[in-house]
Amino acid sequence: MVISNPDLEGLELESFNKAARDLKKLTGELQDTVMSIRMVPLAGVFQKMNRIVRDMRKKLNRDVDFVIEGEDTEVDKSIVDNLQDPLMHLVRNCMDHGIGEEDPDARIAAGKPAKGTIKLSAQNASGEVIITVSDDGQGIDPEKVMAKAKKMGLLTKPEMEYTEKEIQNMILLPGFSTNEVVTEFSGRGVGMDVVKANIEKCGGQIVVDSKKGLGTNFIIKIPLTMAIIDGMEITVGDLVFTVPISTIRESFKVEPDQLLNDTGGKEMIMIRGVVYPILRLHEKFIIDTEITNLEDGIILLVETNNKSMCIFADRLIGEQQVVVKPFPKYLSRYNIKGEGLSGCTIMGDGSISLIIDTNQLIG
Repeated sequence: MVISNPDLEGLELESFNKAARDLKKLTGELQDTVMSIRMVPLAGVFQKMNRIVRDMRKKLNRDVDFVIEGEDTEVDKSIVDNLQDPLMHLVRNCMDHGIGEEDPDARIAAGKPAKGTIKLSAQNASGEVIITVSDDGQGIDPEKVMAKAKKMGLLTKPEMEYTEKEIQNMILLPGFSTNEVVTEFSGRGVGMDVVKANIEKCGGQIVVDSKKGLGTNFIIKIPLTMAIIDGMEITVGDLVFTVPISTIRESFKVEPDQLLNDTGGKEMIMIRGVVYPILRLHEKFIIDTEITNLEDGIILLVETNNKSMCIFADRLIGEQQVVVKPFPKYLSRYNIKGEGLSGCTIMGDGSISLIIDTNQLIG
C-alpha cells in the first residue's frame, strides 16, 4: 500500500525507495518465519491410517503390508486438518476394491506376491506436496466403470471419445460406486466425491492412475500453504488478474507463423512442435479491451493435471505474492459463480485482482 500510494507517482525518492526495499525484505523474512511455525509434519495423519488397515485386514481376511514413506514432509496446519478424511477414504478404497476383491490365487498366478501392499507416501515438489496412495491389487476395470457410468447416465459425450484416464477418473463422481452390494466399507456412492471436494477445498487436485491387474495410484497435489501464493499479475482491459506461478510454464509474444486453426476453426498455437489451444481471457470473461490481435498481447502457457493450454492477455505486470481471499458468500446467494476463478486478492493500491483457477479453465 505504501509503495503503490498514488501520491508518490512521478516523484524521485531514492532514499525512500531504498528504505521501502529494506522494509519489504524484513517483512518477507518475518512472514517466512511465521509460515514455518505453521508447518507441521504429516506423520500424525499418516500413522492414523495404520489402524484402518489393521481393522480391515482382519474383517476382509487379507494379508496386507502397509508401507509409509515421507511422513516427515511438512505442510500448513490448516491443510493437515483437511487431509485426514480424504486419506482415510482412499486407504479404505485400496483395501476394499484394490486388494479385498482380488483372489489370492489370482495374484500368485499373475506373478505377484500373495501378500498385498498398500503404500502411503509424500514428497515435496516445487512449492507443492505430492501425496500418493497406492495398492498392487486388481486395478480399475475401465469396462466395468464405463458400464456403470452409462447405467447411471453420467456420460457427457459419446462413449468412444473417452480416454482410459477419463474413465478411471469417473470414480470421483458423486454417487458413483462399482459395488452392487452395500457393505460396511463401500457401495453407498459417498466417499470418493468427498475426497475430491475436500482436496479441492485445500486448493489441491487428485488424479487416478490405474492399470488393470497391476494396481491403482491416487495422486494428490496440494500447495504447501493455502493463505499465500506466488502469482503473476496480468491485465485484460481495465481488470487485473493473478495467475498462480506454479501453473505457468512460460510466457511469450506470438509470431504469426506459430498460429493455426483446428478442424473446428478453434485457434491453436505451435510451440516447439507441440500444438496447444488458445483461450482468450477477454472472451471468456466478456471484457472490453483494445488488444484483440494475438500478436499485440501476451501468451501464457499454463499446465495443470498433465493438461496444457495457452491463455491470451493484454500484458504482464509482474510477479507478486498475494493473500488469497475467498469470494463473499452473497455472490453465491445471487447465483453468481466465478467459473475459472478461485478467489480474489486486494492489491497494494486497494483495487481487487481476480485469481485465475487454471484447473477449471483447462478442465
